Amino acid sequence: MNFTDIPSRIGPLAEELLENSYARENLGEGGEKLRDAYGRARKRRVSLATDRKLHRQLKAAIAALDEGALALARGRRKPKQTGRKLALALLIVAGAGAAVAIAMNAELRKSLLDAAKVLGEEIREAPSDENGPVEGEGRR
Repeated sequence: MNFTDIPSRIGPLAEELLENSYARENLGEGGEKLRDAYGRARKRRVSLATDRKLHRQLKAAIAALDEGALALARGRRKPKQTGRKLALALLIVAGAGAAVAIAMNAELRKSLLDAAKVLGEEIREAPSDENGPVEGEGRR
């Protein structure tokens, strides 16, 4: 490889690194974890071959650096988390649909109110023994 080829090969990588925040975050995280592992290996007087925390730090550093390098090489961006938003939207739509159904259907509304009254009466009539549960009614 000729020294004149280096800028032409590094230029696109540097540009991608500036634009891709996901790759920068992963590479930075990998560097921090490597620094932590080095500090642990340097100050601790334990066997490096058996230190589990050091092994976990090194594995996490390698995983972060690998993800950052792949993101840089392939132009991968941070994955979007659409699952939570979709679940929340479905819950809102289901709640709105249930509210509309209750508001529009008098029979459904009456049955729900009757069930609420029965539940309220059961709660009021429940024995409240201060010494604990009534005999025969324990935790299962």
